[in-house]
Amino acid sequence: PPGSCQVRRLDGGEAEGPSEGLTEWRDSLPGPPAGLLSTMKSRFSTVDIRAVIAELRHSLLGMRINNIYDVDNKTYLIRLQKPDCKATLLLESGIRIHSTEFEWPKNLMPSSFAMKCRKHLKTRRLVSVKQLGVDRIVDFQFGSDEAAYHLIIELYDRGNIVLTDHEYLILNILRYRTDEADDVKFAVREHYPVDSAKAASPLPSLERLTEIITTAPKGEQIKRVLNPHLPYGATLIEHCLLGAGFSGSAKTDQMEGKDFDRLLVALQKAEE
Repeated sequence: PPGSCQVRRLDGGEAEGPSEGLTEWRDSLPGPPAGLLSTMKSRFSTVDIRAVIAELRHSLLGMRINNIYDVDNKTYLIRLQKPDCKATLLLESGIRIHSTEFEWPKNLMPSSFAMKCRKHLKTRRLVSVKQLGVDRIVDFQFGSDEAAYHLIIELYDRGNIVLTDHEYLILNILRYRTDEADDVKFAVREHYPVDSAKAASPLPSLERLTEIITTAPKGEQIKRVLNPHLPYGATLIEHCLLGAGFSGSAKTDQMEGKDFDRLLVALQKAEE
């Protein structure tokens, strides 16, 4: 109804596509159901990230930050609001991001990282949520133009949360580190390397898709053959195979003729 705000979060199940795995979760109980924390997904895949970004764009864009709290040394809550709506965004470094209605316990004394975020982000409007390339990195932008700030969360390896200005100059960082392979230092007053994110590759043409599969070893599973060539991961590739009428464990030597056309159409739907 008009004036209402519907908040969604992840249900912890395996996502089979960009729109799967996100369900309404109304936390009306005094605490999480028994056994829930042990059954939730332990880490987001690229498909999960695409799905949750679409959901957050729909539900949170345009809202302003009311306050920021820390649950522990890697988990933060961002309270957002607009005149007719309130919501809470949970960020867990290296693990997950999603909206939540559960009343998470908060530290009595905010950490220095939370205080720094409050100083720069409080009352700022969330104007964009995007993935950096196809990496498991999400960029939240608060404010516009030279008054903009970015809160970047890394959802791989040990994770990180980074606060930057509009030029991606790091103002505060949860975990200082150095990427020796790319000679990049992640520290205050250094620039966050947004341009180093792996760019999305274009979908293979029909000819290229046919070549990849026909030149692979006979008997190899198609989802494993295609995995290095696509940014989705094996789960979504299997979903595409099922959508095209194949078995999820279809083998390379089972493809012939128009099968490649059907598979390409299914991959194009995944891109959408």
